[in-house]
Amino acid sequence: MAKVVVISRAGRASLPRAAVKAIEVRHEVVFAQRDLAPRPAETLALLGGAHVLASTNVTLPRLTDEILDRLPDLRHLVLYATGYEHIDVTGLAGRGIGLSTLPEYATNAVAEHALGLLFASATRIHLANDKARGRAPDSVSLRGVELTARTLAVIGVGRIGTRLAELARGLGMRVVGVDIDAGAIARARRRGIPMLAMAAALAEADGVAVTASTIPGTFPILGPTELARLHRDVFVVNVGRPVLVDQEAICRALTAGHLRGYAVDEVCFDPNNPLEGTLVDEGRVLQSAHSAWWRDEVLARGAQMFAQAIAAAADGAPIQVVSPALAAVGQAG
Repeated sequence: MAKVVVISRAGRASLPRAAVKAIEVRHEVVFAQRDLAPRPAETLALLGGAHVLASTNVTLPRLTDEILDRLPDLRHLVLYATGYEHIDVTGLAGRGIGLSTLPEYATNAVAEHALGLLFASATRIHLANDKARGRAPDSVSLRGVELTARTLAVIGVGRIGTRLAELARGLGMRVVGVDIDAGAIARARRRGIPMLAMAAALAEADGVAVTASTIPGTFPILGPTELARLHRDVFVVNVGRPVLVDQEAICRALTAGHLRGYAVDEVCFDPNNPLEGTLVDEGRVLQSAHSAWWRDEVLARGAQMFAQAIAAAADGAPIQVVSPALAAVGQAG
């Protein structure tokens, strides 16, 4: 019998009832409902004797060396998330602690969201809404472009990037891909996605979608040099982490009229900064507040996948395990 500790904002409701009962038949399960990550003292109290820790990103305790030294029984971490760049996978592995994530629970939703941001950037529909409600001055133009027959460069052709490519091609867009992982490149080519070097893809792009994962120490992947390769009126959407795109360079490109717009699935532009605030007010920057994954289907699917990963880890046969080697080259986005 393993001891499992689940920390989340929903507590016991994080998992389907039937799944909870099935796990509790075989293992001891402790649920801790928290809005934020517990402090060190509470972490030690909660995880004493635990073999498996399951948590969302928001409630994940800081697993420092000092904390882990006092948790000798911990053998696996199950993270209710796709990204894990903030986790020291190699350090955990050195202690015999594995990591499982949920790499596919939000793939379709995030790809659809990226497509939505592309539509908004091309059609300026967000500005049309603002103008209809009197929130944008008459001087703001609602003139847009069609996506059909335009070229989309997808940077990061993992799960999300590949799905976005399928959706974009369904609209009649031409899609080219960029990646640094040989496996991802091979899989993309098998799906009929032409793969180019970054410079070549940017030179051809009418739109750019950033769906890559973060590799600590290597971002941003779109900086001044890369943005300068784009022709005028290109729009950029980013459903990865904001750090993947140089925000200062984006502001300069937008102010100079070099880019049509920038859409990012986060709130990272400062409304009190005169330049950033103006770009947001003018609609040249669209922020979707990290909502790409927030869908009814994703929540239901994620709860089920979370339960499956927890049960597998408790049973000693974990699934969706992240290897240190995979972490070193980045996750498939």
